[in-house]
Amino acid sequence: MQFCLEIWGVDFEKIREVCTLAERLGYDGFFYGESLSEIDLDCWTVLSSLASTTNRIKLGPVITYLFPEYRSLALLAKQALTLQEISDGRLEFRTGTGAKLNYSVGWWYPYGIDYPNEIERVAILEEGLQVLGMLWKNSKIQIHFQGKYFKLNGANIKLPYLGTNNKRIPITVAAKSNKTMGIAAKYADIWESSYLSPEEYIALDEKFKKIIISKNIEERSIKRSIELDVIIGESDSDLMYKEQIFSMQRGPNILHQITKKGLVGKSETIAQRIKEYVDVGIDQFFLAFQEPYDTKSLKLFDDVVKSL
Repeated sequence: MQFCLEIWGVDFEKIREVCTLAERLGYDGFFYGESLSEIDLDCWTVLSSLASTTNRIKLGPVITYLFPEYRSLALLAKQALTLQEISDGRLEFRTGTGAKLNYSVGWWYPYGIDYPNEIERVAILEEGLQVLGMLWKNSKIQIHFQGKYFKLNGANIKLPYLGTNNKRIPITVAAKSNKTMGIAAKYADIWESSYLSPEEYIALDEKFKKIIISKNIEERSIKRSIELDVIIGESDSDLMYKEQIFSMQRGPNILHQITKKGLVGKSETIAQRIKEYVDVGIDQFFLAFQEPYDTKSLKLFDDVVKSL
């Protein structure tokens, strides 16, 4: 079992404090949000700084976008290789197609970026991962590629790290549709689903296995990860208070959903819930706590994990 944190916010001192605490407690990964909005600092700058203040914990973006209108893919490839270098091989590269149009257009429109439709996002993801794979091989060969969204005219990003230390960058692909799960089956080291009950995960995992077989994809070990919200309370009153705060922030319907499809409760309930997910095949938990800087909850959750 691996347990990773998903965090956001603009107070860098608190971000660093939570990251270093997570490493001391034994969490396996620390992942920071990427967006142009006011809720985040620049993701890759933050991660680079955290690499110098930590030694073991995995680092990466919650999800990084491959949209060509947003950023050069070659630049992203070099950012990733650089972070892999300065972190001594601790980068986990996380990507996906992004949320549905009605949820996401407001994040991009103010900055003059047209958010692609679902069909385009799927195509961009697959072509982008293909190009990143070529750029990350770190060979001496100049790369020429002409795709629908990306092109390379003799590119070659030469960094010594991957070739000498043999630590390739692992890729996580967040996917729940058949098309994106097909991309995950082809390119991902870790396949991640989000906000599912254990029963719902079983059904989706069966689809994923069938996709691997139907596409004649080479058999390899792909870790299973799940993204879940966490509300953990020391007592009934503490839990009720945190649920009320969550309900005011995100709405009672969302609270109801994560109670069924998340980790909500006191320690004994959380422990049982973790076991249920592990029993259906989950290898990694990607956790979004109710309050990103709540170190007390991080410690309480860590005590639960160590008791399993």
